[in-house]
Amino acid sequence: MILRILRPARQAGWVALVSAAVVSVACSGSSTLVPATYIAATVGPGTNGTICNLGVTQQWLDIGTYKSKLPSLQNDGSTLEGNAVDVSCTVATSGNGFDLALSATEEGNAGASLVIVSPSGQGAVTQSGGSGITGVFQSGANGDYRETDCTIAFTYNGEVVPNVPPIAAGRVWGHLSCPHAQQSGQTKPNPDGGAAVAEQCDAEADFLFQDCAQ
Repeated sequence: MILRILRPARQAGWVALVSAAVVSVACSGSSTLVPATYIAATVGPGTNGTICNLGVTQQWLDIGTYKSKLPSLQNDGSTLEGNAVDVSCTVATSGNGFDLALSATEEGNAGASLVIVSPSGQGAVTQSGGSGITGVFQSGANGDYRETDCTIAFTYNGEVVPNVPPIAAGRVWGHLSCPHAQQSGQTKPNPDGGAAVAEQCDAEADFLFQDCAQ
């Protein structure tokens, strides 16, 4: 199974970039499991000193419901406030770690999506976390933000994930941090008077994917 991303045509450039990164992540066999996810994602100015075009932090994508011990999940093909929810995920063992290809989308004119991809074949995500992760935050209302050097930590609502281990073949629960997520093609004048600088925002997401391809 190849990672499936459904987005409007205006976002095709982002989709092509991410699809190229995950084309080699496939299922080792067929499965009747229906993938499910919990997402709580935000994008905003952050505190890293970068120039962000968003004045305040935006609640980007919410799928499922927060609960203190284990959030409730939504399955691929379910609906959220009348909009279809698409979930596609692969968590596959690779060397001493795992390869990830995760996607969650709320469809609709102002829908949003989150894509998380680790470098293929490198097992970049281990039981200690991961780095060099690509994160793509897309929204019909707020634009598209992307970073290729995000990190994954195994936290949930700021605390250690209560599930041990937090990652195994077919499932992963953690937090994605992309503090320098750049908006597609956007720059702002440099406050120091130099060349224009890229607009960068702090994109963060708690996430849980289960019943994924392995």
